[in-house]
Amino acid sequence: MLKIGRKPRNGKLAAPISISGIAGIAARFSGALSGLPVNAFAIQTLYYSFVAGYGSYLVLYFKSIGFTATQIGVITSVSTFVVLLTQPIWGFASDRAKDGRTVLSALFLTCAILIFAYYLTVDYIYVLIIASLFAVFYNPIAPVMDSLTLETIENDRKGFDYGHVRVGGTIGYSVMVLVAGRLFRDSFRHMFLVGAIFALAAFFFVRRTSSVKIRTKRGPLSFRALLKNKTVFCFMFVNLIHAFGMMGFYSFYPLHFTANVGNNQWFGVLLFSTAMSELPFWFISGKIVRRFGHVRMMFISTFIVGIRWFVLYFLTNIPLVIFVNLLHGFCFVTVNYCIITYINDKVPKELRATGQTMNNLTAMVISRVLGGIAFGRLGDILGIDRLFLFLAALSVAGAFLFVFWVRAIRE
Repeated sequence: MLKIGRKPRNGKLAAPISISGIAGIAARFSGALSGLPVNAFAIQTLYYSFVAGYGSYLVLYFKSIGFTATQIGVITSVSTFVVLLTQPIWGFASDRAKDGRTVLSALFLTCAILIFAYYLTVDYIYVLIIASLFAVFYNPIAPVMDSLTLETIENDRKGFDYGHVRVGGTIGYSVMVLVAGRLFRDSFRHMFLVGAIFALAAFFFVRRTSSVKIRTKRGPLSFRALLKNKTVFCFMFVNLIHAFGMMGFYSFYPLHFTANVGNNQWFGVLLFSTAMSELPFWFISGKIVRRFGHVRMMFISTFIVGIRWFVLYFLTNIPLVIFVNLLHGFCFVTVNYCIITYINDKVPKELRATGQTMNNLTAMVISRVLGGIAFGRLGDILGIDRLFLFLAALSVAGAFLFVFWVRAIRE
């Protein structure tokens, strides 16, 4: 047996490390990971890879086929409005389904098929219809997927939590951000084929997931049970504040960065490092939230987000800008972990998917509708740079209002 000696401690020879001992440690580590819900992990990875390709490059595709900024804005507005009307239906349908996989697999499969409609025409009216129809099935995936993920983890009871599975999404997004530019450099049309492949693969893994019965009670579902928990809406409120900031960052900070800090290549480095900063926090977010509580961590993370926006207004040094943006990992992961798990814990089981959908609707849709218009106007009035001072003040004020609101409800 091969032995590797170690330095003596206090004059005594430490126990040798054997190859078989190392193999034993590796086996125990592998055994610990064997309980990870692999299918749920794969679904998260594939979906966020899809988001990185389709969501990040769709506007560039529209520009490449000759659409004006006004036309692109109309497509964004109309498709968002359609989602605003239809998305709650998907959460309700998922809660009513006997099998939790039914709605999610239908969404992925429909997206995989419908995305090919982009190849049929570049006529503006038809593309507007295609984009709006596609959004109906594409946007509800995240909340329905999260609901299924949480139900799967709860049923498996292997000691893993949501963060361990959701980290797959960060990995998928980060890798796709790096390779998408090379994949689509000849033609942005390639993203539709790549998107279809990701959606079909996700559909396959959804069907492989163990059947999960989300709804456990018979009789009609009532929204009263959801509406009674006012604290849930406090969490949704502060999540909306956070979403306003993220929308402002991704929509307007590129303009500030390229004008005052660096070029597009450096901005790509910034986005990659920002995404990668999430990785460690998905592994430890569960322990942090259990130690300090959902309310306290929502306050801390939202307050720190405000500091992030405030500091970015002043910084023009590239390394410092990248360093400060690493705060994204803690803040983004904490906010999302808190709101998603809080809804899962506090909302009746038969309304969990509906609760997740309502949260996603607030954070992802309403923030775009209100924020896109309001912040665009504020950017014209104050200037893009000073917009981040406003976002900083909004985040800090929102953090304190959240705490006061929760305390008032509980008292």
